[in-house]
Amino acid sequence: MKTVAQVAAIERGALRLNAGSEVTDAMLVAKVLNGDRAAFEVLVLRHQAALFRRARWMGLEDDIAADMVQDALIKAYQNLSNCREPDRFYAWAGQILRNSCLDFLKSAARRGVALSASLPAESGNPEQQHEQSTLREQLKQALAALPEEHREAFLMKHGEDLSYEEMAELTGASISAMKMRVHRARELLRAQLGSLFTP
Repeated sequence: MKTVAQVAAIERGALRLNAGSEVTDAMLVAKVLNGDRAAFEVLVLRHQAALFRRARWMGLEDDIAADMVQDALIKAYQNLSNCREPDRFYAWAGQILRNSCLDFLKSAARRGVALSASLPAESGNPEQQHEQSTLREQLKQALAALPEEHREAFLMKHGEDLSYEEMAELTGASISAMKMRVHRARELLRAQLGSLFTP
């Protein structure tokens, strides 16, 4: 396992060209395809945290999300020659991850495996903790009740803070479709959770 200093050194060394300009994803993909395995390590370091957040917001536990990201990155490495737009490596790897997560979630649903979309707990006074825990559970249930496409769109927008353009790129849907899914998810959540916010 590399230390933070080693990771920083790898990024500093690999992300600069002789002329001093930033190395793009497309440049790194080209290097990997020419046999430079270290360039793929830079791609992993650059994108794995965002991919992990994406898997978590899809409702996967930390360990499963980490495994899914690792598997997606292995598939990306093995199929890198199929990446048609290397400058959009993150979107391409994100699509591989998304498909893997959706397959896993469908399989888990068939097997009746419980998945957690829990939010981090806050420390503080017990009464406030109980209220937050209750709210967290209600939100979790409301999110779980959303249709899959609406839940994914809502969490991408409000969990990952992605733009509609990024969301469309990752899902392969149009920008207007993503806007509609987020809007519909908000309406459904408001209908389910509205009573929590009225006096």
